[in-house]
Amino acid sequence: MYSGVEVMENNLSIANSAVFSVCNIAYLPKALALAKSLYANNAIRLKIYIFDRRQEINTDFVFAEIIWIEDVGLEGLEKYAFKYDITEFSTSLKPYLALKLLELHKNVVFLDPDTFCFSSIQPIFDDLESHAIVLTPHYVTPHEPGDVGMMRFGSFNLGFFAVSQDEEALRFLKWWNERCLNLCYFETQFGLSTDQKWVSIAPCFFPGIYISFNLGYNVAFWNAHERKIGINNNGDFVVNENYPLIFFHFSSFNEECIELLSKRPFVDKEKKRQDLLAVSRIYAEELSETKKLVPKIAYTFDYMSDGSYISPSLRRAYASIYDELPEQHDPFDSDGVVGKFAKKNGLYVKDSNYSAMGFKDKNANLNKIKVVNVIMRLILKVIGPNKFMNLSQLLVFLSSYRLNRDLWKL
Repeated sequence: MYSGVEVMENNLSIANSAVFSVCNIAYLPKALALAKSLYANNAIRLKIYIFDRRQEINTDFVFAEIIWIEDVGLEGLEKYAFKYDITEFSTSLKPYLALKLLELHKNVVFLDPDTFCFSSIQPIFDDLESHAIVLTPHYVTPHEPGDVGMMRFGSFNLGFFAVSQDEEALRFLKWWNERCLNLCYFETQFGLSTDQKWVSIAPCFFPGIYISFNLGYNVAFWNAHERKIGINNNGDFVVNENYPLIFFHFSSFNEECIELLSKRPFVDKEKKRQDLLAVSRIYAEELSETKKLVPKIAYTFDYMSDGSYISPSLRRAYASIYDELPEQHDPFDSDGVVGKFAKKNGLYVKDSNYSAMGFKDKNANLNKIKVVNVIMRLILKVIGPNKFMNLSQLLVFLSSYRLNRDLWKL
């Protein structure tokens, strides 16, 4: 459990620092839960950048500062809001926002909106006294099921990073910002995993990167196999009896069954570990309170000006033709060039309840897979095994609509 602390007015590292997060309105309750925990343990107001169109909601909080993404002054903002989905869009601007904050602050810390502080983040500021950039690996103890996932999604979990006002950090952020603005897609078949995969190669270019092995940072379901949470004599949470629990990352938090912690699979999930349940209960209670502060509003950048839903296919198709469009265009104008393009290519859909499918959905689609396999076997017999292998690899390329320009009529 966490408790409030006195305001640290004399702590220069905190006074000269900024902590920020990003989310849309639907995710704001989680960001507010983080903000309350950060303020209680550090007396820091979290800067929350909302990736939605400005509208009338409560933004007056003692423990948080709300900033609309439309107000940050990024040129071509609507282009990024259109070509990226909400996850890609919000993560694409993390380095940009960090650069802007470093113009005013000595240190900048990013925390995902679904993280939660259980003690002071002073150790992070201590790290920044001697390191320009601080990152955390997903986990530090190899295990085969997770290693493949780390190869796909990246070595470092970018639900957290910290940077100082150092030339090395600025070089890193400018490099990362350029990649994220252009290629922050979630396309693991092409080695892309939003903002995160880029940073896997960053240590090759920026020797100032410090990889923290503090097990109290970024505790989550993906590293639960190596971290056990206990309570010390002062009643504070500790990890492996040695590290204060600084912040927990409640990614894909299972609010319907908090005993399972996450909706995603992980090692020993079905054991319903009591140490994980202890922190989950606190987080669930806080979420139940912050949900009362925010209305349920659909993601506004999911819709054209006439209310038509922007399908994921339309977003990728837009990326493929962007360079051919007039320099000054509003992609959200249903009567404009993009709206006409969408109608011409049949890219509007009535159903907006889209969710991306992955390996987890295999069992739910076995009949469809069987049909596809029958078709593939027929193709194999017709063209032979070598051409069949080449065709299979070609299908991987075709899976990205943004790379297949000939698919679309402009």
